[in-house]
Amino acid sequence: MLIRRLRYWMESARRSDALREEMELHLAEKAAELEADGMTPEFARAEARRRFGNVGLKREESREIWMTRFLSELGQDVRYGCRTMTANKAFSALAVLLLALGIGANTAIFSLMESVLLRSLPVADPESLVVLNWHSRPPYDANKQWQHVIHGVKGVVWPGEKGNMVSGMFPYAAFETLRDENPVFSTLFGYFNGLHRNLAIRGQAMSATSEYVSGEYFRGLEVSPAAGRLIDSEDDRPGAAPVAVISFATSQNRLGGPGNAIGQPILVDNVPFTVIGVAPPEFFGVDPAAAPDVYLPLHTNLLTDGASASRTYQDGNFYWIEMMGRLRPGVSMAQAQAALAPRFHQWVATTAKTEGERARLPALILNPGGEGLGSLRRQYSKPLYVLLAMVGLILAITCANIANLLLARAAARRREMAVRLSLGAGRFRIVRQLLTESVMLASLGGAFGILFAIWGVRSLTFLFSRGQENFTLHAELNWHVLAVTAALSVACGVLFGLVPALQSTRSDVMPALKDGRGGGPRRGAQHALVVAQIAMSFLILVAAGLFVRTLDKLHSVQLGYARENILLFSLNARQAGHRDPEIATFYANLRKRFESIPGVSSATLSQSSIISAGHAGKTYRGPMKIGAITIEGAHVMTAGPRFLTTMQIPILAGREIDEHDQPGSRPVAVISERLARTYFRNENPLGRRITLVDDKRDVEIVGVSANLRYGGLKNDEASAMTVFVPVSQFSPEGVTYALRTAGDPLRYVQSVDEIVWEADSRIPVTNVITQAAEIDRTISHEVMFAKLCTGFAVLALLIACVGIYGTMSYNVARQIGEIGIRMALGAQRGAVVWMVLRHVLILAAAGLAVSVPAALIGFRLVKSFLFETQPNDPGTLALAGVVLVGAAILAGYAPARRASRIDPLAALRHE
Repeated sequence: MLIRRLRYWMESARRSDALREEMELHLAEKAAELEADGMTPEFARAEARRRFGNVGLKREESREIWMTRFLSELGQDVRYGCRTMTANKAFSALAVLLLALGIGANTAIFSLMESVLLRSLPVADPESLVVLNWHSRPPYDANKQWQHVIHGVKGVVWPGEKGNMVSGMFPYAAFETLRDENPVFSTLFGYFNGLHRNLAIRGQAMSATSEYVSGEYFRGLEVSPAAGRLIDSEDDRPGAAPVAVISFATSQNRLGGPGNAIGQPILVDNVPFTVIGVAPPEFFGVDPAAAPDVYLPLHTNLLTDGASASRTYQDGNFYWIEMMGRLRPGVSMAQAQAALAPRFHQWVATTAKTEGERARLPALILNPGGEGLGSLRRQYSKPLYVLLAMVGLILAITCANIANLLLARAAARRREMAVRLSLGAGRFRIVRQLLTESVMLASLGGAFGILFAIWGVRSLTFLFSRGQENFTLHAELNWHVLAVTAALSVACGVLFGLVPALQSTRSDVMPALKDGRGGGPRRGAQHALVVAQIAMSFLILVAAGLFVRTLDKLHSVQLGYARENILLFSLNARQAGHRDPEIATFYANLRKRFESIPGVSSATLSQSSIISAGHAGKTYRGPMKIGAITIEGAHVMTAGPRFLTTMQIPILAGREIDEHDQPGSRPVAVISERLARTYFRNENPLGRRITLVDDKRDVEIVGVSANLRYGGLKNDEASAMTVFVPVSQFSPEGVTYALRTAGDPLRYVQSVDEIVWEADSRIPVTNVITQAAEIDRTISHEVMFAKLCTGFAVLALLIACVGIYGTMSYNVARQIGEIGIRMALGAQRGAVVWMVLRHVLILAAAGLAVSVPAALIGFRLVKSFLFETQPNDPGTLALAGVVLVGAAILAGYAPARRASRIDPLAALRHE
């Protein structure tokens, strides 16, 4: 049947040739007649053409007849489809609602994927941009000693294949080597994400994201300013005037628009700059994950950030700058790779000092740069693919369910189809009519799905952003997304409408005319669709169970410190001009003033909050020793007076850090219980010393605290090995204050702002959050997956139950005579109920038999999202199976109960 349909479509493509041949044959026959009447062959052919008329015009008229007929039939199909949908309002409303949910969910997820994975940078010709990265072997040798040319890095290094390390950070000397005499790039430019800086405009301070750029940055990206001019090579050199370019949003929010920004003075970390230009409104830099507020030249005096200029610009073993280039016309990426990789290898080999370093030299790799840096894609691509797979299953379940309902509804239309076939209608014509109805249903579902997608995009963006106000992932329903939605709607209409349409035209005409119930659709197709729904629903139920179990495990983690009634906020006085040793006194005075706020029982400070330690703030990462023994796996955290008391971390021995631990006093430390037991066994650690090797300082142990989970909920128990040292003795950059409050901590934010403003109005208060909210934000992905998967599981289960109910109701309707005979012969109602439910259990067992192996294999891919939970967790699989079987029994019980109440006499008369 399908082959005949394809042949029909192929034949329609040859109609033009057939028409031409037919007209030529007609002309030849007419010419032969005239020639028989005595005309010469030439005059006969000419007279035949004259009498026939314009051949080209006749062809166009024939084609118009074909097109007019097609459009006329299509209009008939649409009008008939509208009448059919109106006559079956309940079915149409249910189908449109289910499709709107399925298509809307897919549209929302795809819009996020388009913004993260597919959208190009808002610059000219983004396809010619190339990002420079490198990869190398693991940096440790067999003795776990660092053997790599990287002696310092200021940026991101991520794992690659086979344990390799990958990064986009390079020494400045490598940038100069690849930039000079460049044969493949028309422009090669560098940049460095300067993270957050203190930006003061017209006396008002704010925390702003910054990016340091080379003089070729804006020219290489071919960006035009919204006002003024952009940074060029003359601005990026030692001794140049300090200039800056600000973002369009900053100019509007702080300076009244781009036109008022040019020439305005600003302070960046208390250093004066002059605004020379405003970036265009759509421009967000080269990294979609971090839209800068201010752009500064690479050679500004802020870039060294306390380090020497020689280390920043001349040290070939210090990796910190990123690079992007624009290919010359006609140069491919493969050609650029072949030209630059040897040059980089030659240069980087000169920076190796040992054989171990020479064995692990980085190798240059070029990647497409049209979509910007890949940090956002690395972070969100896998979660988005997981969500896309889930909503894809939801849509597949929806299509299977609607196809099942259409098969059941076809029983009521068998007589109609038989009449149309008996009157001469072609089967293809009927299939096209039924497919038109299906596509109309799907199109309505897609239209309403767009409304659902708008809400879904906003909700998903909020979940992904973890509540961050400056989140840069901005998904929207652009024409790319709407085109995919339209294509998805048509595909769904054809998908769920094709099988019922083909089934409807296969019935025997005579039995259907005699009895509308005879020769209906085969139940095998319906049963296969139900089994498919059950299998897909089980997969979603297992996913929901795994993520909910992971969330439960995370919530049950013993933190070792207080979660409630703690207010956290950050200050950076160094960026406002404060220097040692005055800065320690400034922070200490602020702590005392915070502690005097009514309702605040204690206040303390540290390099960062405990949950974000190691991810924010300047942390000591060098080796530590106890005598000749090297401490491995421990973390150093700088903390202020009463830190342990404020955070409710029990003190097991000795004392905690207090006000007497000042910059000039004896260096001290408080260690955790696990570290004490690991390295001191049964000895008393108080009075012993720990050597901080890189800092060349010995600290005396004055206390032992209880263990705590350091740096995140997913960190292993080794994170409990912690060393607390006084924050005042380690020259902190910025600090994070923690206030223990009575009641809601956010009520005290205004008092904090007033105290900081009075102390120094140049210092903005940033990262204001409660301890509980910050902990929850670190597991926002797990919360999101648990919530979304639970919702998807409930929806999938409801749709599958509707399919089971519809199939069982249809089967009961077809078996009315059989059930009547059974009951007339003495069958009890319970036996009839069991007969129907047994069928339901068989379908459920078949669905589980298909889906359980698929779950065991497929869910290995989401292992990285789980915490203390295995993808093949028996409890989760068993619970999902029980829930699914229970829901199936409930869905089948109503038809089973209805079958058990059939009157045998009425059933026999009905048959």
